[in-house]
Amino acid sequence: MWVIKTEHKREDGGTVALELETEDGKFDVNVRWDGCMEIHVYTVTEENRELNDTFHTCDLKGFIETLQSLNGVCLEFFDEGSYWEQGDPEDKNES
Repeated sequence: MWVIKTEHKREDGGTVALELETEDGKFDVNVRWDGCMEIHVYTVTEENRELNDTFHTCDLKGFIETLQSLNGVCLEFFDEGSYWEQGDPEDKNES
């Protein structure tokens, strides 16, 4: 899913940062060795690729936990006809 665009190295050869992009071009990320990162979200069409949002975090695990918690609240309150009623898109890919 992720393609390494650039790997930034220290003098001793260790990796200090990565520039990554998803294969579909919808996300790219600049991530550093200390855990800080900038996540860019794009809309991709046949004509162009347009930046929609940028997130900066130094706590990816906490960011993921917060998003999972948000998803749980949405599952609890939205029902028929909602995005959340449809279930996990990954489950549909497996069938």
